Amino acid sequence: MATILPPSGKFRATGAGWDIADALKVRRRALWGIGFLCLTFFGLLARLWFLQVVRGSEYMVMAQRNRIARVPFEAPRGLILDRRGAILATSRSQHSVALVPGTLPSKKREGEARAQILGTLAFLLGTTAKDLEAQLTDAAIRGGRFYDPVTVAEGVDLRTITLIEENKPRLSDAVLVTDDLKRLYPQGQLGAHVLGYTGLVTKRELERAEKAGRPLHFDDKIGKSGLERQYDALLMGTRGAQEYEVDSRGRPVRPRDRIADKPGATLRLTLDLRLQKAAELALSKARNNGAVAAIDPRNGEILALASRPTFNPNIFSLPKAQFNPLYRKIAANTGHPLLNRPVVSRFSPGSTFKMITAAAGLEQGTLTTRHSINCTGGMRMGRWFGCWKTHGANIDLFDSLAQSCNVFYYQASLKMGNPQGSGPTYLATIARGFGLGRETGIDLPSDEAGLVPDPAWRAEINKSRPDLARWYDGNTLNMSIGQGDVLATPLQMALATGAVANGGTLWKPHLLQKAVALDGKILKKAAPQSENVGISAKNLALVRRGMREVVTRGTGKGIALPHVAVAGKTGSAEDANKVLPHAWWVCYAPAEKPTIAIA
Repeated sequence: MATILPPSGKFRATGAGWDIADALKVRRRALWGIGFLCLTFFGLLARLWFLQVVRGSEYMVMAQRNRIARVPFEAPRGLILDRRGAILATSRSQHSVALVPGTLPSKKREGEARAQILGTLAFLLGTTAKDLEAQLTDAAIRGGRFYDPVTVAEGVDLRTITLIEENKPRLSDAVLVTDDLKRLYPQGQLGAHVLGYTGLVTKRELERAEKAGRPLHFDDKIGKSGLERQYDALLMGTRGAQEYEVDSRGRPVRPRDRIADKPGATLRLTLDLRLQKAAELALSKARNNGAVAAIDPRNGEILALASRPTFNPNIFSLPKAQFNPLYRKIAANTGHPLLNRPVVSRFSPGSTFKMITAAAGLEQGTLTTRHSINCTGGMRMGRWFGCWKTHGANIDLFDSLAQSCNVFYYQASLKMGNPQGSGPTYLATIARGFGLGRETGIDLPSDEAGLVPDPAWRAEINKSRPDLARWYDGNTLNMSIGQGDVLATPLQMALATGAVANGGTLWKPHLLQKAVALDGKILKKAAPQSENVGISAKNLALVRRGMREVVTRGTGKGIALPHVAVAGKTGSAEDANKVLPHAWWVCYAPAEKPTIAIA
């Protein structure tokens, strides 16, 4: 039998058997091992104490977040009212159908079951499973989480809702019937360009809002144009939320607490619904496209903004199947119904600009009430610059406004200074003082500056074409009667007319009177802003006299009203791209103490 001996030098033989030769060293190593284990144990205890006691509440919150899913829901959007309280925009409840991606069978592992559910739902909704999948994908791209319900059909009728409920066993819990809110404009197309419309937020809008410090939810409906867009943050309110307990895969198991929403603010506007109706009715009777802007010359409040052709903003709240054909019809309309003409369409103001030329000449002193001319139907300045008729001799300031004599203003502009330099520069400066050639500052997303040309502008835009950079005498003549490169919007001309009417105050236009929260707190209130046009009250009074005579004995006689004294100015501006000229009418009333100015 073989005997196994221990390694040499480590053990020694005794009567009782073998004994360890270096027991002290082994004992020391054992103590070190025990000490290391004790330190490790106490370290684990310390770490456990730190996690459980010091940061226990923090990790408890994190655990709760993993266990609780919060699904936000839309708050009622605020009302929009006219100045007298008439409802212009509100919200109405509707039935919708939503899908919860997290409770649907997996596309990869349970494709057949998923296809059956989506196919059945698509059949009931009158759409396709492919379209439903596309909506789920789009929601995910825009930041939707797998437990966020994705609305796939809005405005669903009761019959379809009943069929969905009857087929619930085949559709699973992934299909939800919800009550959502849709935007409603009770007045239809009235004020459509001012109010705007709402729509589902896009991915780009989500990114832009996040950068601006105003994060949005993937299924938010936000203002897309008009006041809906301008005051979107006030109108949207604050979302509520429904909390759900979720399983380890993040799927909702049971509902928990519900966090109440906070409805959006109510906007009270300066708009007068009765005047808006009158403006749109008048435009509807016209043969051509047009625009109306009406303001209060005492404070800059906008009373009416109308544009033709127009549209009904309610179509943007319709289900996709109904919306698409209607929108295609709008998009195909060559009149561009979505264009807010009073604010963004630029036209040559024509003879309505003569009130500004008259004010400039009077203020400079180169034009007086004693000055008169002989109108022979035009004047030659290189080429022939015509007048719309031969007015004859002794045409003074008041005649020139009443009869709209071009020759009077041709000659007046030549007296203002060098017709290739200081003269048109001075006239341009006065025109800009009346608000032309710059944005009005209206509280809408879009605002057009128009154009007031001068020699410096012409040289700047033609740097690469010296042959076009020169300003000619003829450019000054055209400018004096609102032709050539002069461009203005109807709103700008209404503001300029208001400045003449009120004695020289140019107001910044505004549509909002105030925004009021549900509890009555005023969140925002209009603060009217103004500036002086730089023309003396005496000289503006002379211009007003001429504009009154336009109605009493001049080109605006047909506008005379029996009980209200109206003052105004007619105008027509040639358009190189059209056969017919642009027709203008600016006025204010009552002439003695104006409360409204219109273009």
